[in-house]
Amino acid sequence: MTAPDVGNLVVLTDLDSDPRLLVTAVDDDTDDVTGVLLADLAAETIHRLEASMDDHQRRQQVTTAVRRADELMTFRVPVDELRRWDPPATEQPVSTEGGR
Repeated sequence: MTAPDVGNLVVLTDLDSDPRLLVTAVDDDTDDVTGVLLADLAAETIHRLEASMDDHQRRQQVTTAVRRADELMTFRVPVDELRRWDPPATEQPVSTEGGR
């Protein structure tokens, strides 16, 4: 997989549960991404992500706000341990399950 863009949703492939991660930073030198688990985000933040699906600039703004939140745990993951998250056609782009 090539490195995803900031604001993309990816799945951690080495875990059985396939948790979704919002990419908040990409390090091209080490081929790693940093992100936060969707399950750790507040319901309002998830709603803002859903509303920004087709608006790249707005998605970047929401992602920047998430990145600046001190209370969220971040994960640094090699790109080769990720895959893009492609929701089923019947599912909303971002699920609110697990929102705080």
